[in-house]
Amino acid sequence: MNRNSSAPGQWNQSWSGNVTINAAQAKAVVSADIQNFTVGTPVPLRAGWVVPIENGKGVVTSIRVTNKTGASAADQAKSIVEDSLSKGWQAGEPRLMRIIYRVPLLNSNSTIVGFVRVDGRNGEIITRPSITVTITSDQAKIIVSNALSSFTVGDARDRGSMWVVNVTYNGTTVMNVPLGKVNTPTSADAVKAVQNSMTQGWSAGEPKQLGYIYNVPIIDSNNNILGYIVVNGSTGHITAKLPMLRNARPLLR
Repeated sequence: MNRNSSAPGQWNQSWSGNVTINAAQAKAVVSADIQNFTVGTPVPLRAGWVVPIENGKGVVTSIRVTNKTGASAADQAKSIVEDSLSKGWQAGEPRLMRIIYRVPLLNSNSTIVGFVRVDGRNGEIITRPSITVTITSDQAKIIVSNALSSFTVGDARDRGSMWVVNVTYNGTTVMNVPLGKVNTPTSADAVKAVQNSMTQGWSAGEPKQLGYIYNVPIIDSNNNILGYIVVNGSTGHITAKLPMLRNARPLLR
């Protein structure tokens, strides 16, 4: 074996060199804090809900509740998690990942419902701020509708069988429009096609809430969905578009 190489166990050990607590202590920290857990406001996510668990300092973990459990509304999802918590949760055996202990939460049936992270350097539970959705679906639609006049068409990037044209707002890319190369063989053709489409009129469709954000469809004059604008449900700000997936298909041929 090459002594200069780093075996997996050695690599992990180098990352855990600053850890000052052991697994048993990490488990005890979570066990002691479970009594402080409260159930936050659920937010929709695909075919279900994400229910935050808070401890007074922030969100310690989130529980996924699917529609299959009968949670067709936010209050039902919250009730399911509250009922589970009232029956008793306990901390499972932690796993050290670099300098963080990942401690499973077990329900009364010993099923893992989530994980709590404990900082191995100071023994504190890692939390994130509690986020509250303050923007309604109608407001998200209005925000995008009002911003449409400030949208500009950027450049086109080559993605093999398609062009991807950037649409920007306040200097930031907020939407990508994919076009096939049959009718738009050059990048200039692709940019012009999107510019012409914008000139003919775009409108905001009905938003779909996904977690703490709204995806607002942009619809052209032919009632085609060109892409989606992301609105932060907490601040109401239009956010940068996430990179387009490599296997995305062109919306316009």
